Amino acid sequence: MLAALTLASLSVLVWTSDLCPSACRCDHDPFTVVCQEGGLTQIPDLPPDTVKLFVAYNKIQEVPWSELQNLEVLDLTENQLNDSVDLFLVYPPVKKLSKLFLRRNNIEFIPQNAFLGFPALTHLDLSENQIKSLEYGTLSGLHKLEILNLNFNYIFRIEPLTFLGKYSLTEISLSHNYLGRIDGRMFIECQAVKKLVLSRNRISDVDSSSFTGVRELQHLDLSDNFLVTVPSGALRELRELKWVYLQKNNLTSLQEDCFSTLSSLVHLDLSYNTLTDLSEGSLRGLSSLRELDLSANNILSLPSQIFSDLTNMESLDLYKNRLQSLPLDVFSQLKNLRELQLEANQISDVQVGVFDSLSKLKELQLSNNHIQELDHALFAELKSLQTLYLESNSLKHLPETLFHKMSNLKEIHLDNNHIRSLHPSVFEGLGDLHSLSLSDNQLTSLHPDQFRDLVSLKELRLNGNQIRNLSSDLFMNLRHLTVLDLISNRISELSPDVFRGLSRLKELKLSNNELHDISSNSFSPLQNLRELLLKNNSLDDLHPQLFNGLSKLTELDLEENELDHLQPHVFQGLLNLQKLSLRSNQLRALKNGTLEPLMNLKVVYLSDNLWDCTCTEILYISGWVNIHGDKLGDRPTCFLSASSSPFSEETPLSEVALSLQDVCGAAAAKCLFPAELLILLSVCLAALSSV
Repeated sequence: MLAALTLASLSVLVWTSDLCPSACRCDHDPFTVVCQEGGLTQIPDLPPDTVKLFVAYNKIQEVPWSELQNLEVLDLTENQLNDSVDLFLVYPPVKKLSKLFLRRNNIEFIPQNAFLGFPALTHLDLSENQIKSLEYGTLSGLHKLEILNLNFNYIFRIEPLTFLGKYSLTEISLSHNYLGRIDGRMFIECQAVKKLVLSRNRISDVDSSSFTGVRELQHLDLSDNFLVTVPSGALRELRELKWVYLQKNNLTSLQEDCFSTLSSLVHLDLSYNTLTDLSEGSLRGLSSLRELDLSANNILSLPSQIFSDLTNMESLDLYKNRLQSLPLDVFSQLKNLRELQLEANQISDVQVGVFDSLSKLKELQLSNNHIQELDHALFAELKSLQTLYLESNSLKHLPETLFHKMSNLKEIHLDNNHIRSLHPSVFEGLGDLHSLSLSDNQLTSLHPDQFRDLVSLKELRLNGNQIRNLSSDLFMNLRHLTVLDLISNRISELSPDVFRGLSRLKELKLSNNELHDISSNSFSPLQNLRELLLKNNSLDDLHPQLFNGLSKLTELDLEENELDHLQPHVFQGLLNLQKLSLRSNQLRALKNGTLEPLMNLKVVYLSDNLWDCTCTEILYISGWVNIHGDKLGDRPTCFLSASSSPFSEETPLSEVALSLQDVCGAAAAKCLFPAELLILLSVCLAALSSV
């Protein structure tokens, strides 16, 4: 037994090493040869037991079929077979070949009986060629063919009976061609076809006999054509259909009973048409439908009973239409609906009760409408709702009990409204809420108990408001919060306990406020903070212990403040800081050792400060820049102060400016010359050399 195994192993070794063509990769299980992108002009000599050959992306012009009798899979994608006169002259037949890939070979014409030499073929890929038509007899002999891919060609004509006798064919793909109509005899005797893709053609007419012969069809794609009406006559006999795609046509209306026989349909896509009117019975009979997409149309109104037969529907998309209101009973039969998209309509008023039947709804999208007011009971029956989108409306206030019966809510999006105040208990009972967004409203204050019940909250976005003060207990219960965004408010100071309890916070964004004072202990509870943004405030001093305990901080932005100095130990403990911005302050120099604690710093921004070339303390930052120049994210400039300038008052400041890297380095402080004189001389020489 051991000897047999050893011999088998040795034979595999010989197969994979000695017999494998150069520039190819071989695998013995099963015997496979891969020679892709090797610049080959011909198929190399193969090991005798090769069953799979992948020679895509080469320059092969001829195929020696007689030498490929054992092949089961052959991939000739993107070669140069377009001029090969013997491509389809196959003798003797390659009886074992089941999969043939001829994609991207510039093939323009396929003669009759072209595939007689491939009696076992089940998968044929002719996509991305230049084929213009299919003749009767082109597919003769392919009695076992299951999948035919002709996507991305130039086919404008398929002769009747071309697919005659293809009893095993299950999938035909003709996407991205130039077909204008479907002949009634095209698919005769294709009773096994389950999937037919005709998208991205020029089909404008589908008559009642177009799909005769494919009555077992389950997947029909007619998207991106020129249809002006639903081909209801052709669809009537396709009772096994499950997926129908009619998006991106020119449909303007849905006639009565146009889908009434499709009781097995689960997905219907009618998006991106020009539908304006839907008749009461246009969706009648679709009792199995799960997903309906009517987005990106021009629908003005919905008949109150249009969805009455869709009792199993789970997703309804009405995004980007022109709806102004919703009939009270329009969703009354959609008891299994999970997702409802009403975004980007013109809805201004939502009646109480319109959502009452949607007890299983998990996501409701009402963004980008004209809603000004919400009744306190509007969402009372949406007990399963997890995500609610209300951003970009005209809401000015929220009723106190609006969310009180929605204990499963995970996300609330209220951005870009006109909300001026919040009732202290408006978020009461939302213990499972993970994300709350109130950005770009008009809030000026927040009650200390505003977020008391949001014990699972992870993201809180309050940016773009007019909040002035943050009470000490405001965030106390938000122990799972990881993101707090307060950018673009009017906050002027931070109390010592304002962030108490936020031990899991990773991102704190305070840019574009009016901060002038931050207590030394304000950030001390934030042991897991990674990102701290303080850009564009009015800070002129930082307490030396301000960042104590922030050992995990990786980004600190102090840009556009009024800092004219930094305490030498202010960055002590920031061992993991990678990005620091001090740009656009009033710094003239840095004390020795200021940046030394930042062992993992990768980029620092120092430009647009008042770095003073003549100040002895400039030597530290200049020396640091010279040593760590690869970490500079900008080009900081050092200026000669007017009081010590040897130039006339008429000399523009820019003409006596130096890059910080050009100023005398820190090591020069040890030279025999007085430091002030040495700096002044270097500045003068640099300035004169540019004259």
